[in-house]
Amino acid sequence: DPTGLALDKPYVPGAEQYGKYEERWFATSCAQCPAGCGINVRVVEGRAVRVEGNPKNPLNQGGIGPRGLSSLQGLYDADRLVGPMARAGGKLVPVSWDDALSRLTDKLADLRRRGAPEKLLVMCGRERGFMYELFARFCQAYGTPNFVDGRPGRSTVMAQAMNAALGSFEIPAYDWPGAEYVMSFESGLLEDSCQSVFFTRAAGDMHRGGLGFRAKLVHFGPVFDLSAHAADEWVQIHPGTCGAVALAISHVLTRENRYDQEFVRVCTSGFDAVEDGNAASSYRSFLAGFTPERASAISGVPADVIERIAREVAASRRAFAFVDDRMSTYSNAMGTANAVLGLNALLGSIERSVGGLILELQPPYAEWPTLIADEVATAGLARPRLDRAGTTEFPDAQSVHETIPDALEKNDGSRPEVALFYHANPAYARQQPDRWKKALRNIPFLVSFSPYRDETVDELADLVLPDHTFLERWEDAGAAPGLGRAVAGIRRPVIEPLHDTRATGDVLLALAKALGEPLAGAFPWKTFREALEARLVGLHAAQRGSIVASSEREFLARLFADGYWADAPRISDDGPPTVHFVFQTSYSEPEWQGDPDRFPLSLVVYRPLGYSEGSGANQPWLRHLRSRPNMPYWSTPASLHPESAPHGARDGDEFVLTSEWGQITVPLRLDERMRPGYVAVPTGGGHTAFGRWAKYGANVMTLLAPGAAPVTGANMQCDVRVRVERVHAPVATKES
Repeated sequence: DPTGLALDKPYVPGAEQYGKYEERWFATSCAQCPAGCGINVRVVEGRAVRVEGNPKNPLNQGGIGPRGLSSLQGLYDADRLVGPMARAGGKLVPVSWDDALSRLTDKLADLRRRGAPEKLLVMCGRERGFMYELFARFCQAYGTPNFVDGRPGRSTVMAQAMNAALGSFEIPAYDWPGAEYVMSFESGLLEDSCQSVFFTRAAGDMHRGGLGFRAKLVHFGPVFDLSAHAADEWVQIHPGTCGAVALAISHVLTRENRYDQEFVRVCTSGFDAVEDGNAASSYRSFLAGFTPERASAISGVPADVIERIAREVAASRRAFAFVDDRMSTYSNAMGTANAVLGLNALLGSIERSVGGLILELQPPYAEWPTLIADEVATAGLARPRLDRAGTTEFPDAQSVHETIPDALEKNDGSRPEVALFYHANPAYARQQPDRWKKALRNIPFLVSFSPYRDETVDELADLVLPDHTFLERWEDAGAAPGLGRAVAGIRRPVIEPLHDTRATGDVLLALAKALGEPLAGAFPWKTFREALEARLVGLHAAQRGSIVASSEREFLARLFADGYWADAPRISDDGPPTVHFVFQTSYSEPEWQGDPDRFPLSLVVYRPLGYSEGSGANQPWLRHLRSRPNMPYWSTPASLHPESAPHGARDGDEFVLTSEWGQITVPLRLDERMRPGYVAVPTGGGHTAFGRWAKYGANVMTLLAPGAAPVTGANMQCDVRVRVERVHAPVATKES
């Protein structure tokens, strides 16, 4: 064998359905991040061997990111869980599926029998799709209000800002191809964004001038990241201050009457005066105090640069301002989101069919049957939420994560007795992981559906019901907003499951049936695929888009073959948008916790290119990506300006970063393009579990302060001060 590779390959389930050397291609959707890009998977003799972008899918048009390319390493991870496990004598041991489901059913049945369904806590991660709706339905039928859902429409600052301004919790999409001028405000377009493939193509199209003009992309950001590199102009700012720049640009537009006066007059309120007639609190008056000079003092951007960009924007026919979840990690995130949305309103870009911000791009799915809760469920749902979402403390938050440890540490009778974790690893990924571990140990029975032995599984789970990977299961792929039209992606099994794992949707249906009525009646489907198809037939009923068929069966067959359904492109409408925008008059500068004398540097936490929604650490290809130019592989380096580094520090030297809440040891990277006074550290390192490839670097979450952002309940990651010391220097933390 000249290649040195074995010709006798190990057996995989389903191989007997293939002939020797036979290959097949399957269209499906990537799940390495919430973007939901269309992919084609090559399967040879029952083994998935290659992943490519699907050129027909409008989301990525054949492009594929490094996360998608690495997905086979998640499928074939040698450290994957191979079957259900239960903790016995402090160790996880294999059990049968019948035994595992029986244990969980008994626990859940006991809670309902005692009239305490609210003692069930369910935490989900950040993906979109029907699985999260299935969990929500299960919680409603069971009777627990404690569904802590991590979907962007449930927990992010942007969703709350959209609701305040436009009455919609939906994250907006943008018509990138039709724009002449785009302002990116501290966003992670080409780096930590889940839509990096889409944005890379959009940036390329803008620069090539495919629509007859060459668009301009201006990126306001604190560091020279991939977004800054791809932009036509990078405007460096102090971290967390892009909202001040947006307000100053709005100031110039209103001062010179170069805003869209028709849109503001017809479609907005609060611009000239509020309902009580107090003109001093109008948005125009609010902007009058936000001069370019004031914004310059806050952001570090020269006032004349702000003036120039404002006039460039005003001269463009189709311009919009873009901001994403990166800004939500700062203490002033709500004010930033309000400022950027307000700028879009002044530009008239909201619900503009070409080159604007677009709302409500949901595919026309059919609805599942209406659920009617019984008396036990009704009583449980009426009890207070553990995370305090929706209270006067967090009025618009639909889920709050960082209040959970406080609630679990209280011995007031409200602690949950059973917890289910789906795509969630709080023992690693949340602020102050050790605090989360301590708090979660107060839950008597903790269950994880993770396919991998992550920290929550390894240290805390009493029962593990491992899910398939996305290449082994049926589900929808709810794409993150990107296009100016709705796209419904599909994930389908491209191979037989490699191990004794089960799709979590099928496990939930089995639990509902085992619990009996009324849960059994609320879940009438035999499999999750059947539940999935019950909603997908709504696309057929719409009789529009990329697939139109005479029967539901034909429609589903074509949908599964294509891997997606795309709605027709939006038709240009010259009439005024049918929206109502409410201007918000609030902004504050970012706050940093910690004594500046002891901790002189402000910490900026960012997601690197290979983060893969936290699941990429077990995929070595992703670990080889450099999150910044000239950074070492397989590390979590701290980037800072040479003026902020200890005397004599060199690239690669290891130093201790300390905050009031913890410390980590990291290599330094000296970068003259960083602002002095700040240090940037990536997430994704420092795993203590999650397989052999994941154990490298340091976990920056150890440095962060506990607790949620006031009012919004957001997860704050850029709000603490740190100091940098040589490894041998004595280190003292707040707890010590």
